[in-house]
Amino acid sequence: MLKRLLSESVSLVFGNLEVVFKTCGSWIVLQFVLMTSARLVVGSAGQQADPSVQAVFFSLAIMVFTLVSSASISVAWHRFGLLGDKPGLIHLKFSRIELSFVLKMLLLGLFVLGLWLVVLLVHNLILVPAFTIVFGLLLLFFAIPAFFRLSLILPATAVERPIGLGEAYSVSAGLGWYMFFASVILALPFALANLGIQYLLQAASGSIPLLFIQIKILILNVLLQIIVTVLGISVLTGGYRIAMERKTNGTGN
Repeated sequence: MLKRLLSESVSLVFGNLEVVFKTCGSWIVLQFVLMTSARLVVGSAGQQADPSVQAVFFSLAIMVFTLVSSASISVAWHRFGLLGDKPGLIHLKFSRIELSFVLKMLLLGLFVLGLWLVVLLVHNLILVPAFTIVFGLLLLFFAIPAFFRLSLILPATAVERPIGLGEAYSVSAGLGWYMFFASVILALPFALANLGIQYLLQAASGSIPLLFIQIKILILNVLLQIIVTVLGISVLTGGYRIAMERKTNGTGN
């Protein structure tokens, strides 16, 4: 199962790089414009306005943008992986499906928040840090696979075949840890590559102009961000496909 998730995710992404950049490209450009604008406005505010107000405004704007762009990219990629729908050259779509996707993302966010509140409550009741750590690790052991199984509501929403949390959990029995390990295995090489590239560029900073180094790092980080993002989405795409196959064959449980 793990091998299938890994191979399908890698082949889906690297066999369709043109679709990858069509799906993410426009949103990445907007992200760059928004982040640059935030730095320029906050940096040039000086004494004319309270910097904290500026920071809060742009933090909220970035948070909303992240939700919208993530939903748009995820929906497009799930639909490509599961239905074969290809996005246009400029993909900035946000419609009813994407809005529903955002709501499902927030629902999963509430699940994570609930877990954090449980750990915080236990910590305040017991007041023993070692116990809190052990309890938190045990909770994570059960929460991680559960979260990935519940996350199958996302690709289901993207292809307009919505399922509830209960059904998502039921049809994905045994898939949670596989999806988690697939996500980690796929992301790890790119995280290490990113660290290695930054180290090499910093080591060569004495002989290379600073601006050139910054541009190189920016371009490489953007490329790595795109690939890692789409690989992560592809794991859920593959998990949903497997779950639906098992449901169709009557082996979902």
